Amino acid sequence: MIDIINPLNVFVVWHPFFTEGEIYANSFFSYYNHDINDPLSRGIGIPVYYRTGENPHEIDLGDAEYNAIILLINDEMVISDHWVKYLNEIIENASQTNDKSIIFPVAISNNAFKLPSKLPDKNFIRLYDIEINKIDYLISSTTHELCRLLYNIDRIADVVALKQSPPPLKLFISHAKEDGVDVAKKLSDHIQSQTALKTFFDANDIAIGYDFTQEIEENIRDSVLLVVHSDKYSSREWCRREVLIAKRNNRPIIVVNLFDEGEDRSFPYMANLRTIRFNRSITESVMFEKIILLTLKETLRFKYHYMFVLYLTKKFTIEVEKDAILSHPPELLSLLQITEKGNKLAIYPDPPLSEEELEIIIRAKGDVQFITPTFIPILKKIDEYKIHEFTFLDGLNVGLSISESQNIKDLGFEHIHLQDTLVEFTRYLLVSGASLSYGGGITYDPKFNFAQILFDLARGYQKEKIRPSDKITNFVAYPIYTQISSGLRAQLNDIARFVEVPPPNNLGGDHNKIFRAETVEDLFVWAKSLSEMRRIMDHHIDARIILGGKITGFKGSYPGIVEEAYLALKSKRPVYLIGSMGGASKVIIDCILGSHPEELSEKYQFMNPQYKEFYSKYNELAELNGTETLSYKRVVDFFNQQGIAGLNNGLNEDENRRLFYTKNSIEMISLVLKGLMSIQNINK
Repeated sequence: MIDIINPLNVFVVWHPFFTEGEIYANSFFSYYNHDINDPLSRGIGIPVYYRTGENPHEIDLGDAEYNAIILLINDEMVISDHWVKYLNEIIENASQTNDKSIIFPVAISNNAFKLPSKLPDKNFIRLYDIEINKIDYLISSTTHELCRLLYNIDRIADVVALKQSPPPLKLFISHAKEDGVDVAKKLSDHIQSQTALKTFFDANDIAIGYDFTQEIEENIRDSVLLVVHSDKYSSREWCRREVLIAKRNNRPIIVVNLFDEGEDRSFPYMANLRTIRFNRSITESVMFEKIILLTLKETLRFKYHYMFVLYLTKKFTIEVEKDAILSHPPELLSLLQITEKGNKLAIYPDPPLSEEELEIIIRAKGDVQFITPTFIPILKKIDEYKIHEFTFLDGLNVGLSISESQNIKDLGFEHIHLQDTLVEFTRYLLVSGASLSYGGGITYDPKFNFAQILFDLARGYQKEKIRPSDKITNFVAYPIYTQISSGLRAQLNDIARFVEVPPPNNLGGDHNKIFRAETVEDLFVWAKSLSEMRRIMDHHIDARIILGGKITGFKGSYPGIVEEAYLALKSKRPVYLIGSMGGASKVIIDCILGSHPEELSEKYQFMNPQYKEFYSKYNELAELNGTETLSYKRVVDFFNQQGIAGLNNGLNEDENRRLFYTKNSIEMISLVLKGLMSIQNINK
């Protein structure tokens, strides 16, 4: 069993009375990790964890090489003895990590300095002084310091002898003199005079239009290249050279689109780069701040990706040349550089490319594997399974049981983490050729349009003639499907194939009536209908992935995910259990390991008197109908008997135990893919 740690973990800490805390935390998540509402965008991939609530979860600083802890300090935190004790423990633990943990105290109000802890000795981010764009300001400040942390440069707050610490990287502003020099010069001046980033962008390191070949090449070789892409840029020889030098040296590149009319011919090697449009309708200072924030993000993404790939390849003893760790998605230029040096493997940043893009590269040089970091842990099977061909799970149908976990906050997560995991599993299963099945409504919730995300992912990762609905099946039980309008069905028609599962035949009654679930008899029909849907879905799938899930407040006979695991294991289907976010999945894991968790007992469930009445009536009606009665003891005993071996999922005991508890999404996905590949190989 090999555990995976990250180069960097970010923790956001706030008092539950700070109502904007989750907004700030979600902004950090979208910026540092992924934007879950834009699944095809290229995020940084840094894990972001939350700490809040009445009893915030402890912070484990051993899960990453470096840690960043962002403390959002409001008045309630200052006056709470409980929170002061918690913060002092964080400070003490961070001090023991040999400068590999950095704390960002953020003053929500000026009372933050009255916090009775060691924090007042630190340099606070004074957010109360910022009137507009507070989140952008905060993210810019923390990203600046994270870049310095990962590049192993002393932070300015820790430097006593020097007025400022040396910059970790140089910024090279590439532009055409004819129509780009004005913006380039103003941006340079803005960085030096109007921002706190002088320690990052030193005026002496910013090259604006040098004419000497050697000096340009030496400057670009260890710089971040910021391209002011004006109308004349691509027609200028030195501008094109600067881009090629940066790409050959695998440097971070950001393109500022400054077009007035456009170009006669676009430069092909300006592709695969992060771009931003220079919006002339807003003030230049605001636009420059946006450019700086994007530059910082790309710089951090570049470094984090490089560090993580080096770590993973060393951890899993995969031989890869440093030149083959690409900071951008692969293209013809990177292919030439890799093959010239005899490399057979190249690793580019997540998310994985769609098949039509990689097909061109494979046709040019099919013996080179292009993969993302998530595939590294399964590379020992690379020759056998041909990962780059996107077919190693072809023909496999996987059921995803990933849903709301009621105790997720107690474990340091929020629902955004669950949603992100759902998106990433969907992405990698589709990339690997699998078909997917979901139970219930795929719209998920009003704030998280999973239906649109499914459509985007399926469109982005499937072959030209395959519709998303050919790869995605959504099973819907009675009476839920009676409540879906024709308009919504038509809207979702090209996203998934809907399977409407009627209630069992022996229930009787009018199944076309408006269902109100007002009586125990109605709830019996509902529960049996949900069970029927899960039974039909179980026959359709080849394996099931389980994460989260309600323990109470469910509408079926048992907690939904518990019932799905029960059916899958009875049918000998491979089951993958992930318990780090709590919920039903964690309870099932406890059973698999031989425990008798109180959550799966009549005593616990009967604390809800309505469910107790339902349970009794259900069993009476079940006996009359000749169907299986409810028994938590039966379910728990069955899980106990199955044990880890009964999961039948292609993973050994150590790997399953790692999957049970890992908080690392890449490790989750890698382990599941490894198990599914083993199953697929056996079936062949």
